[in-house]
Amino acid sequence: MTAIIWFRRDLRLHDHAALHTAALTGEPIVPLFIMDDAFCQPDAVADKRSHAFLSAVDNLAGSLQEVGGRLLIRRGNPADVLCQVARETGADKVFYNRAYTPEARKRDATVTEALERQGMRVHACKDLLMHEPGDILTRQRTPYALFTPYKRVWLTLPKDRPFPQPTSWRMCEGLAEMPGESAPLAEAFGRKRPVGSEWATALFGERTARERLQQFMHEAVHRYKERRDFPGLDATSHLSFALNTGTLSIRTVYHQALEAMEEARGEEVASVEAFVTELVWREFYQQVLYHHPHTTDHAYLPQFEAVAWENDEALFSAWCNGETGYPIVDAAMKQLNETGWMHNRLRMIAASFLTKDLLVDWRWGMRYFAKQLVDFDEAANIGGWQWSASTGTDPQPYFRIFNPVAQGEKFDPDGTFVKKYLPVLSEVPLQYIHKPWEMPEHVQEQAGCRLGLDYPDPCVDHASRRKLAMSLFQEAKDSYARTRK
Repeated sequence: MTAIIWFRRDLRLHDHAALHTAALTGEPIVPLFIMDDAFCQPDAVADKRSHAFLSAVDNLAGSLQEVGGRLLIRRGNPADVLCQVARETGADKVFYNRAYTPEARKRDATVTEALERQGMRVHACKDLLMHEPGDILTRQRTPYALFTPYKRVWLTLPKDRPFPQPTSWRMCEGLAEMPGESAPLAEAFGRKRPVGSEWATALFGERTARERLQQFMHEAVHRYKERRDFPGLDATSHLSFALNTGTLSIRTVYHQALEAMEEARGEEVASVEAFVTELVWREFYQQVLYHHPHTTDHAYLPQFEAVAWENDEALFSAWCNGETGYPIVDAAMKQLNETGWMHNRLRMIAASFLTKDLLVDWRWGMRYFAKQLVDFDEAANIGGWQWSASTGTDPQPYFRIFNPVAQGEKFDPDGTFVKKYLPVLSEVPLQYIHKPWEMPEHVQEQAGCRLGLDYPDPCVDHASRRKLAMSLFQEAKDSYARTRK
């Protein structure tokens, strides 16, 4: 008998639930990765996201080669590919780690039905989360809509320990000769390889992820709480890509954080706790999407489904390109477009600005992030955008609207981040760095930054747009209330 390991969002060998479970059978193993048709579409994802993910696949192939195995790579519909590989290898079992998004659940149900019709046994394992969506419910057996009580329960529950990497397992005979593709590159799908020094040396595999985890736990986690909101500092974990693609497991990260907490003193403990809270947010958003799949394209709060968004395409384009005239917003979008990543505080600022200042539907911004973000996670992306747009669980109240100038002054006080991504502002005096439109003409000349020429004037007036946003949300709320009477 033979077992297929279907790798998906778990591109590693260490602490891998499905691999561990399959290895315990003692049966020959076929490691399989499937390039889903949806991912191969030319406009599915941007170049950087495609490159990063495929680099992680390539790294997994290399890791398997180092232990005498091979990652069999096929392209096509997962159900068809798995059934075909089972016929070629005589496999009677398939092991994979569960996924929880609506599309993934639909895919896995289709795959399971096809495999069982072929007489195979399917083993779905818990790996992506510490606690699955149905594990944490209210006393009424309903999912939590508020984060804080969810977190309170999450922290009290026992946690799985990391699985040991199998010391040895048997590969299926003839695996080396089976037809398959080499580890895919972004260029194979018509995408450009990212340019720049950071991309020339960037590695996206398991070894790099574990090194980054160790570095963060030794150097940054104990000051995480006080420094994490400042994008000009290298103060965050940068582990989101690793967790989302599974080059690092949540169990490994959580237990490393516990060890760091045991070594912490005083305020350091609160910093590690703040980091663990981010892990809980990740699982909270997974369970929200699981129980409320309509939130992929509809507001969680029905009273804000019909907000009268203006959806001005020129303003949306200015936001996408980092040309709004508000430096902290523009620098954030430049960071996203250039690196495929955006600091979490900036994600909130950029999302608030798009929805509350530009009055563009949150779904437009959500889809743009989905295409650009290297660390894209559907549940977190939806949850974050709906929070910022005041339409989701635990929302930012619609009457509390981020002031982009105040946010810049508070979280980038010396302009380090803005100047990095907007070099045209590098000589602007500090008192004007977050509101360059206030510069007198002679200061603009001295700084080499003429408003309307070198850097755009503000595309909207924050104060007036804030009032308009509040009125639109109130109108939507009132209209919904009338329909409920």
